[in-house]
Amino acid sequence: MVTIRSEEPGDCEAIHAVHKASFPTPAEARLVDALRAAGHLRFSLVALEGEAIVGHVAFSPVEISGGIDGVGLAPVAVLAAFRRRGIAEQLIGQGLAACARSGSGFVVVLGDPHYYSRFGFVQAGTWGLRDVYGGAEAFQALELRRGSIPPGGGVVRYGSEFDAL
Repeated sequence: MVTIRSEEPGDCEAIHAVHKASFPTPAEARLVDALRAAGHLRFSLVALEGEAIVGHVAFSPVEISGGIDGVGLAPVAVLAAFRRRGIAEQLIGQGLAACARSGSGFVVVLGDPHYYSRFGFVQAGTWGLRDVYGGAEAFQALELRRGSIPPGGGVVRYGSEFDAL
């Protein structure tokens, strides 16, 4: 049985290992480390199988030109042996719920539109939002609080930690 909880101080090494094992390069693992070091992990949740961390999701601040703050979902990872069991879905779902409870107005993600639509994400261009990475239809948004995305949208900027990707 998998349990989801917030990251704790002793989890850093295991979280790094999950991301390093889940992506072709260690860039995402380093990204999470950099977000943590900068104090920019707004929400950081882990999935536990017994005592072992098998998955992780990070949410960090983003800003729309003009100073409107939201949250970016990235990265999310689950160890290969634990995939296709709904663990990423639980991590993302509980993370989005935490964002909503905290008063976050919107969340953006760069990812597979088919996958993220199950959480209510739609193409960010619907609101006139653009990203600096050229994500096109992979760049999606979810408004947690109606009217939190300004009319006409704007350019969404992730933290400088993402520049290394």
